[in-house]
Amino acid sequence: MRDNMLKLLATLLLLSSYANSEKFNFTNYALYRVTPSTAEELEILNSMLSNPQLDFFEDPVSVNEMVSVVTSPGYRKTFDDILKANSIDAEVTIENIQTVIDNEKHGKYIQRNVQSMTWDAYYPLEDIYSWLDDIAADNSDIVTIIKGGQSYERREIKGVKISHGSGRKSIFIEGGIHAREWISYATVNYIITQLLYSEDPEAQAAARDFDWYIFPCTNPDGYVWTWTDFRLWRKNRRPVGTEFGIDLNRNWDSNWMLKGSSNDPSSDIYAGTGPFSEPEASSLAAYIESVAENMEMYISFHSAGQMLMVPYGNTTDRLDNYEDSVKIARRAISSLTVRYGTQYVAGNVAEVVYEATGASTDWVKEKLRIPLSYTYELRYLGEYGHLLPAEQILPNNEEIWDSVLALIREGRALGYFNSASIISGSFASRSRF
Repeated sequence: MRDNMLKLLATLLLLSSYANSEKFNFTNYALYRVTPSTAEELEILNSMLSNPQLDFFEDPVSVNEMVSVVTSPGYRKTFDDILKANSIDAEVTIENIQTVIDNEKHGKYIQRNVQSMTWDAYYPLEDIYSWLDDIAADNSDIVTIIKGGQSYERREIKGVKISHGSGRKSIFIEGGIHAREWISYATVNYIITQLLYSEDPEAQAAARDFDWYIFPCTNPDGYVWTWTDFRLWRKNRRPVGTEFGIDLNRNWDSNWMLKGSSNDPSSDIYAGTGPFSEPEASSLAAYIESVAENMEMYISFHSAGQMLMVPYGNTTDRLDNYEDSVKIARRAISSLTVRYGTQYVAGNVAEVVYEATGASTDWVKEKLRIPLSYTYELRYLGEYGHLLPAEQILPNNEEIWDSVLALIREGRALGYFNSASIISGSFASRSRF
């Protein structure tokens, strides 16, 4: 999601990490949940977007819609005074972000024991990759390791293909394109286990009826950095002058830099020097294109905000098969709600959250004509931001898996997944913009 990562934090990070090799400390950085109730309050929040003492996890785009904001210790009183002086509704959901980071539960995967990855902890990249290797070894008749590309620091973008035979339609899943969104990695890994080990007949049918291409981590350099140096890092790790990182989900060749992106390398939504300037995005796109012939659905997992979105991010116009896509999404979030009552919203990116372009899901829809393309923004509505507690991992994963099965079920009901003919008509003749 749209984040203006604190320039102050980035500067301090560079100084501390390179001079002292110490992990950045978020002591007394606070997370606020702020809800503007008038156009004037909305304007006040927007005027603070470029403030280097604040980090907006979402753009303030609509009245009565919550935004999460991190404030530095030294600016907190000023921020409080501004909110109070303008009667802007706000509450502090995390008083000390470092305490939450310190209490995050980290798992340790035991090699050659796939059951040792559990859903009550987060795992570093090396453990996820070892687990994928062992999953493939233990299910060698249907699982193969696949390589979706390579990062700037030359790390592999590793995934798995699950296939019960040739000639099937395919579904592509990617997670972790924004490094700090740890719940997305856990969600994708959980989906892998359900496809392989679930005893539920519908899950088994989903595994059997499709080829699945699944990548838990598509930004490996950034993810490693969140573990070693800076928990709330979002971008990749390419150096750009004195700054670091490109937002990989603004770097795809779909209306690049048109909306919701920045040409400032210090920004968390810096889109890069051009479309596909980053090896993570360009190499993954090349891999997707190589397997796209029978692809019917693409799913990208992010956090947070409890949304299920369809393309596009540059307009609220209802393009392509919008009506079908959103109908399927709404039925999927109805299925998601059943287990724990969690409420999601559905629509296209521009109408649900804000205008933003250069995303993977827009690219596969526009350039490859994949019929169904979805972006999940996972739990939670403001309380935790990108620091979802470990006890929420399993409930999140379970309800998301319910919704993925519903995407397939409802897609079938509308004629998808059966033949290539479903992309005829209005979708095939989509107007350009």
